[in-house]
Amino acid sequence: MTDETKLRAFGRLITRLEGREDLTREEVREAYRQIFRDEQPALHQGAFIAALRTKGETKDEMVGVAESFTEEWSRYFPHVVRAPEPHLGLCGMGMDSLKTVNVTSGAAVIAAACGVYVHKVSSPALTGVSGSSDIFVRWGVDGDVPGEAQVKSTERCRLGFTSLVGRAFMSSGIARVVGQIRMGTSIHIGGPVAVHSGERHKVMGVPDPALIGLVCEVMQGMGYRTGLVPCGEADGHPGRFMDELSISGPTHVGELLADGTIARYTLRPADVGLREATYEEVATRATVDDNARLVARALAGKHEGPVLDILLLNAAACLKVMGKAQTLAEGVEKARRTVAEGGAIAQLRALIETQSADPRAGLGRLASLLAG
Repeated sequence: MTDETKLRAFGRLITRLEGREDLTREEVREAYRQIFRDEQPALHQGAFIAALRTKGETKDEMVGVAESFTEEWSRYFPHVVRAPEPHLGLCGMGMDSLKTVNVTSGAAVIAAACGVYVHKVSSPALTGVSGSSDIFVRWGVDGDVPGEAQVKSTERCRLGFTSLVGRAFMSSGIARVVGQIRMGTSIHIGGPVAVHSGERHKVMGVPDPALIGLVCEVMQGMGYRTGLVPCGEADGHPGRFMDELSISGPTHVGELLADGTIARYTLRPADVGLREATYEEVATRATVDDNARLVARALAGKHEGPVLDILLLNAAACLKVMGKAQTLAEGVEKARRTVAEGGAIAQLRALIETQSADPRAGLGRLASLLAG
């Protein structure tokens, strides 16, 4: 195919999207392959990304995005977790209008302390104060060690951390595209639901209940065995949502069950034995350091109340998906005991010691946060 032919073919895809025509899974996968590998002009890339998001993605289109993301990811991160048990992917999609403290970061630590193998893929803040990548680095975890070391950390201490802007990805098409975007796109859906380290189980929060069914179906299309897709509300903030389970109002949930079916339900904090809190009590603080310090102190048992409760609830979702708890209420209690007994902060220290090139420096950074 000549360059001109390739340009025109890509342009026709954009025109079809602008005309509200759905594309096939294969067409979207190939289009995003060309975007990630910078085979189209920047104007074409931006136009395609915007047109697909504006039209609204179908299941097949989103599977195509996720497959292309998985393929590009594996070029720079070919490593697969080989733990004694299946491992979990955990992330929030972002783009939510109710920004909270870094819930999935803390939930990942607690879930690992409760016995779940977790590989946490993280990005820096794109639409909020701090992303998981920012938080783990502030805690003293090294996101720039080789990918193999990140996977080995999951295998050895049940928790590993991979940064989307770590050294391994700086030359990737993913980092180039994501680093230039400050709006919600199909990548923000397809990226988190992609397969990053061979995982077949995932908890993935979304910023709008309308996305729950689509993401569950994409999980099916990507071959996930179980998954949970929450979207939380906060009483007093109508029409706004958070991409995690909420203790400030109802949470809408889609769950991909082991038999391949999808269950839909809504729960409130009282359903799992938690006191309802205001959104303001769990809202993001002003800076990355503020968020990192608050969540670290909650993990260490030095800050109880709503922030700890929202971490416990989201950790409980991980335990339920991985069969470590039969119900969310059981998971909350197991997670609470683990934090009270010092297991969560010990897990975070183990991650720093296992994954960081300079564990002493990393532990020092964590100690300074806990003392503050």
